[in-house]
This record gives sequence, C-alpha cells and structure tokens, in this order.
Amino acid sequence: MSIARGGSMTLDGAAATEMPADIRVVVAEDDRGTRLVLRGLLRSLGVRDFAECANGAEAFVQIQRSAPDILISDWEMPEVSGIALTRLVRNHPDSPNPLMPVIMLTSHSNHQLVERARDAGVTAFLAKPVSRKALAARLEAAVHRSRCYVLTRRFFGPDRRRTQAGTDGAAKSPAAGKAPEGRGQPPSADLDSAGDAFLIDPAPLAAAAGMPPGLVRPSPLSRTLFTRMRAKRIDLVAADRSRLEIVRDGLLKSGDPGRLAAVLIDTMDQIRQSVGLSHPLVQRVWSSLAAIRDRIDPADSRSLDILHLHAHTIERLLDLAGQPDRRLAETTVAELEAAVAKLFPPLRA
Repeated sequence: MSIARGGSMTLDGAAATEMPADIRVVVAEDDRGTRLVLRGLLRSLGVRDFAECANGAEAFVQIQRSAPDILISDWEMPEVSGIALTRLVRNHPDSPNPLMPVIMLTSHSNHQLVERARDAGVTAFLAKPVSRKALAARLEAAVHRSRCYVLTRRFFGPDRRRTQAGTDGAAKSPAAGKAPEGRGQPPSADLDSAGDAFLIDPAPLAAAAGMPPGLVRPSPLSRTLFTRMRAKRIDLVAADRSRLEIVRDGLLKSGDPGRLAAVLIDTMDQIRQSVGLSHPLVQRVWSSLAAIRDRIDPADSRSLDILHLHAHTIERLLDLAGQPDRRLAETTVAELEAAVAKLFPPLRA
C-alpha cells in the first residue's frame, strides 16, 4: 500500500511530516476523560481510523480483529495492564503484528518502572497529561523512525540499547563498534543469524508494502516472517526443555528431595520467564504450581509426584509448541489441573 501524496496527513511540529491517510490506531485507556482527550487530539492530527478500549483485554481482542498500525495504551488498567498488553502484542501466538509500535501513557518517572516497560517491549512513552505536540511527536517517530527488534530467549521488542542517529535518520544500535548486521537486510536474513540473539529490521518489510519504515502491515511476507519468528523462539527455549529434563532425571535419584523441589521449581520459573506470554499454556502450568508451591512437602511422595507432573507438562508443551492444533496441549494442561485438584482440593475453588 502506498502513501498517497494528495491524501496523506501531516502532523504539526518543526516540519510537516507525511503520514498514511488510512493509519489505524487502537487506544487502550480505562479513564473516560483521558479517552475523550485522546479522541480529540487524534482527530485534530488527522487520524480518522481509531478504536477506543476501556481495558487491555478488550484492546487485545480489538487488535486481533482489526490489526492496527499503532497501539496507544495506558499503563494502569483493570484486567490486563498496559505492560501485560504490550507483552501480548509482542509475544502471543495470536498477535497479528508483533512489530507494532506501542506508545505507553504514563505518569511514572521512576527509572525502574520505565526499564520494566522497556523490558516488556514498549516503543515509546507519552507523559500525562497528554499534549497535542507530544502526541504528534510520538506518532511521527513511530511511523518514520524504525528500530531493529531483538529476539532472545527472554526478550522480544525494540532494541533497548541507546541508539545513535544515522545520517539517513534511521536508528543504529552499537554492537562491537558496528551497526547491527540486520540493519538494511531483508527480514528473513536477520533470522538466519547465528547466536542467541536475532535482530529484525522492520523497515524492509514496511517498504515492501509501500509503507513508511515504522509500519508493518499484515501481508504474505509479514505472515511468513512471524511464523519463522515463532519457530525461532521455540528453538531458543529448546535448551531450557533439555535442562529441565536433565534436572528431573538427575535429581530423581537424589536422596535430598528438598533440593529436588527447589531446583525443579527454579528451573521451571526460568522457563516461564524465557517463554513468556508467547506460550499462554506454560503460564497456566506455572499458575497451577504457584498456587501449591508453599504446600509441597518434600517428604510426601505425592507432593513430589505433582511437582514432577508440572515439569513433565511443561516439557510436553514445549514439544507441542510447533503444532498448529492446540487441542492436545490444552488437554495436557487440563489433565494436570485435574490431578492438582484431587490432591489439593481446598486450593482449587
């Protein structure tokens, strides 16, 4: 899709910047007053196609339905927070566009909270109360200034390292004194890199669809890329699966069941963090374990059996992660939850 010269819109600022006339925005904000302000500001900036959602859960459904170009989300919302929503956009297998720019509305200035948001994959921050000038600047940056995305075992999102502006205005991340190998290459080339981290440049993908560098729209090329990204993530957690199996096999023979429980729980927690919301069923298994972990008695063989069942279920889910049909994985988790309910009925109200 090309940017129509006659039908494009401009944002106020130091210089007028052309924007796609059909740019699509989803706003996730639980405060009605703030939604009204954002509605007026977006309209004044020429944005006509936008949807308003009162919480993160509703917003993710809307994102799946309409595949917008940009998400503007409040940080604190009921049900699903802005941070959780960002993780869903970046990592959930049903997210239509993991490369979507996410602008986070926040009143927080705490450095640790900002780092937490960046670790979730947030693209930029917009301070409250929102001004027209600041909103225009964030939209312009999201559309016309792309950053490489980084895919590792524990993170997927815009490169968090400090960037240096190149002569062409594109952001470049320092890596051993050089620009990232992925910058300027087709997206598929980034995923063929060796090592534990993969760099994905959205600009070539956007250009192939006639869009500015920050906007990646659903297309056969992008769908192929996203499928490969999910496959790569499965590859990256394969080492975790092997380690979990080794821990189980080795410590089953140990005479120290307390150490067995501690190491096994720690290993599963590491897998939960590395897999993240890209595998919601693993999160369900961890939630089941978290509900009973304080009740596990290393001297009780039944408790250890349940602990091992959680570990075995995670192993099974990682084995099934590449399968398009999720019914078997759903059944596996349901059987685990039924077994836990029998042993710990008071905890499974």
